[in-house]
Amino acid sequence: MECNCEAPYAQLAVQFARALTDGNFALAHTLLLPELSADLTPARLRETYEAMIEYGDGPPTNVELIVTMEQWQLPEQRLTDLGWAYVAIAGDGYSEAVTVIVEDAGDGPAIRYLEWGRP
Repeated sequence: MECNCEAPYAQLAVQFARALTDGNFALAHTLLLPELSADLTPARLRETYEAMIEYGDGPPTNVELIVTMEQWQLPEQRLTDLGWAYVAIAGDGYSEAVTVIVEDAGDGPAIRYLEWGRP
């Protein structure tokens, strides 16, 4: 596995994770494809994110792109997918992550798949 940190999909993944950790759930929501954002409202993003890190103490101290992949062999891969990224979110007493698949939405990259927490 490699980290292509300069790729637009990797930058979008980090932007999404930082929006979550900054409490800017409205911004995080704008980075999702409509098919995903319908269910994941800003309020739902907040609720899910806070539940993910509730066992820790204090705010996150580190957001780091750990690994990305532009080519993978999973059944859910689409021709319009730009890449897959795993972004770690860590704080005092916790280490979690968000995993995203970013797609070319025609007018730029957007998140079409989101998985919460470490695998």
